[in-house]
Amino acid sequence: MESALRIQVTGPEAREAIARVAYAEAGNQGDSGLAGVVYTILNRLQDGRWGTTVDSVLNARSQFEPVSRVGGDWRRLPAVSSAAQARIDTILNLALEGRLPDLTNGARFFQNPAIVADRARSGQVSPGLVNFGGAPPSAVIGAHSFYVEAGRGGRSSSGRALRSQGVAPIARTDVMFVGENRADPAPVADSAPALESSPSGDPAGDPSRRLFVSHDGRISADHP
Repeated sequence: MESALRIQVTGPEAREAIARVAYAEAGNQGDSGLAGVVYTILNRLQDGRWGTTVDSVLNARSQFEPVSRVGGDWRRLPAVSSAAQARIDTILNLALEGRLPDLTNGARFFQNPAIVADRARSGQVSPGLVNFGGAPPSAVIGAHSFYVEAGRGGRSSSGRALRSQGVAPIARTDVMFVGENRADPAPVADSAPALESSPSGDPAGDPSRRLFVSHDGRISADHP
């Protein structure tokens, strides 16, 4: 990812902010669901329409429902545990290192369509909010559907239509399979302090072994 984005999410407050919002939005959706929200935040940062800082993106008016419910400031959301923070730090580190693909396929919006549809039926919200105006999702992860654009028939800013059919749901799991790890050992130790307690036999230098992220934020070569 771009160096400017790395700088924006390097500080502890920025990472705490992302963790609080990700858990408020998808704390019950497993690692893949959390990663989907994290990538949506990163994609918005790169886009620039919601500001160029983590604060401005997360506190943007009427964008993240949990933030809106507490008055528009992510700092009023409940703090997360150290294990939960390590989990988000791991997702961020892997994403920034290019070792975790964007499961959302570039999404900048997401919703729980079942909840939005229920609210529309009861008159709480406009029916037009369901699936953001009928936009086909770029990904479905657990209960959340993700979208590159809202209210544009699913088209990206480049005008390319997204596939409206065949979007395979990503199963929610407690352990997220990242894939074959082809990173050198040194950057892992330097850029991911939360991973220092990884089991012995660090898989970072062995590209033939697979990499998993466990529920407590640790990296392992084998499924726990």
